[in-house]
Amino acid sequence: MNFRQFALNNVKRNARAYSAYFLSSVFAVMVFFTYAVFIFHPSLDIPGLRKVMGAAVGIAYVFSFLFVFYSISIFLKSRNKELGILTILGAQKKQIRKLIFLENILIGIAAIVIGMICGLACAKLILLYGANILEIKLPFYLPLQAMGLTAGAFFVLYIVLSFSILAFIRQKKALELLMGTSKPKKEPKAHILLILLSIGLIATAYYFSSKSFTYMKEALVSGIMGIYFFFTQFCVFLMRLLKRNRSFYWRGTKLLWVSEMSYKLKDNARMFFMVTIVIIMASSAISLVHYMDYETKEAYRENPFAITFSDREGKDWASGMKKIDLELEKAGLTYEKVISKSIWIHGGLHVIKESDYPQLAKLLEMKVSHKLKSREAILISPESKLENSRSGQQIEQELKEELSVHDLQIVQRIDKTIELYNAFVVVNDQTYQQIEQKQREKNQAQQNKANPENISIYYFVPDWSNQKFPRSDSKQAKLSKVLEGIAHEDGHVKTRAVSYLEKQKEHSMMSFIGILIAAIFSLATGSFLYFKLYSDLNDDQRIYQMLSRIGLSTREMKWTCTIQMAMLFFIPFIVAGLVSVSVSVLQVFSRSSFQAQGMLTSSLISITGFFVVQLVYFLIIRALYLKEMNKVMVESMH
Repeated sequence: MNFRQFALNNVKRNARAYSAYFLSSVFAVMVFFTYAVFIFHPSLDIPGLRKVMGAAVGIAYVFSFLFVFYSISIFLKSRNKELGILTILGAQKKQIRKLIFLENILIGIAAIVIGMICGLACAKLILLYGANILEIKLPFYLPLQAMGLTAGAFFVLYIVLSFSILAFIRQKKALELLMGTSKPKKEPKAHILLILLSIGLIATAYYFSSKSFTYMKEALVSGIMGIYFFFTQFCVFLMRLLKRNRSFYWRGTKLLWVSEMSYKLKDNARMFFMVTIVIIMASSAISLVHYMDYETKEAYRENPFAITFSDREGKDWASGMKKIDLELEKAGLTYEKVISKSIWIHGGLHVIKESDYPQLAKLLEMKVSHKLKSREAILISPESKLENSRSGQQIEQELKEELSVHDLQIVQRIDKTIELYNAFVVVNDQTYQQIEQKQREKNQAQQNKANPENISIYYFVPDWSNQKFPRSDSKQAKLSKVLEGIAHEDGHVKTRAVSYLEKQKEHSMMSFIGILIAAIFSLATGSFLYFKLYSDLNDDQRIYQMLSRIGLSTREMKWTCTIQMAMLFFIPFIVAGLVSVSVSVLQVFSRSSFQAQGMLTSSLISITGFFVVQLVYFLIIRALYLKEMNKVMVESMH
């Protein structure tokens, strides 16, 4: 028997020991391959989709690397004794390293093949779901590119991991290997400076989260570091406080599970950290998708006009308007329209003349105020969206500065929307002409030949309510697409229905990707915990068998194990849930009430969904774990 056969037989004979690591590897390959099948689909030539999916594949690959690395490190830790025996029997370090390398490559190749086979089965379901979400046909195809990418990427991953793992084995002596996991553990200790650092970093992360999105990178870095030190230091400190409380600690099985958890919290700190980050990322992905959908619907409701036709040049706008009128009349739709001239002076600020204002005021049910004097102005802007928002306050400040440049004084504020994301200022006709002349001179100085005046025609169609969302196959959507096409040569046509449906399509795509990422991360958290419990099973069985001989009942064992498993499953979830919800609450206070409901609601929905999934995982894995533990109890043997 040569060395390669020895490595192959070793894998076959220790199937139980290798199974958890192998299944973890298969899962990682399957997830990556499923994404690759979707991204390389020939029908998915949507602008921006490949880039977004490429980023998702990158995240999946990085996560796969961490997941497989964590799995193999736990797996090798459980095999230390076996490697120690081989060393005593005369195996050289070179041979041990070669054995581990060959075993890892064999498992890797098998995982790649099985993972892609399982991925093909899942890919059909994913393509069906994706076709339904994106409203396009996604027939099944032979994914040769996806196969090549997956095989190449994961073969490189297993080669890199094999060499990196060898560096750890090289440093260990035979006695250390023989001791295996039975080596006595030192009592976990927490450092007060690191505890304070974790609190400081988490507080810093919350501070940056309450600011604008420009500080998101700082919030992420400080938050991730703070969570890491929270699990490695702060949790250990809390368990030590519990131990000092003798009235609590020295009572029933609490003595058993508290003492065990103080060690398990320290041992599993990195796993807790990874699971927490995974849940936060997945929850954030779902929350973002829900929030974007909410924001799009609110924007649709806020838009009073079904059609907006704009012509910057002002040459042949009448012909474009006639085409729109003709199409609406053909469809038997009644409509009202307002022709308005405006001057764009800064950002989203437009100036309109007082003589055009009464028509707009009538359609939008706004009050027509007294006649404006020179330099007096009426500001039409959705104040309710800006008053509680830091970003909104910044926009308000910019508006004030721009108004002061043109020496305009606001005499009335109207909380209405003419165009989304734009504010309008009404001035008398004389002031309007002065501003127009000033803008014309400014354009000439910059050698800009563009006309400073923009002509807009706003169409109000009673049958197309902004309180009812259109479907892609509705008459409104079909006619809106026609309108945007026919008047393109004469000017720019924007319809409320098409804008909404395009945004919804983007969000559907993001939703599909977000749900996939969330599903992957959700399955991964369960796999992490299952793999950890499975790798510790032999040690736990040995401990509880000894305890059962001195009087520990099966009922007490089940209660103790359940508490410990619940802490392993739900501590990361509770931390992740608190972080996600509290960040959403901070965003609520730092943003407007328009955005508040969507952010907080979507965050609560995603956290609730994760709790249900985590609870199902817990109940299934608890049943399997207790079944194995029950086999070694003295009561069960009689």
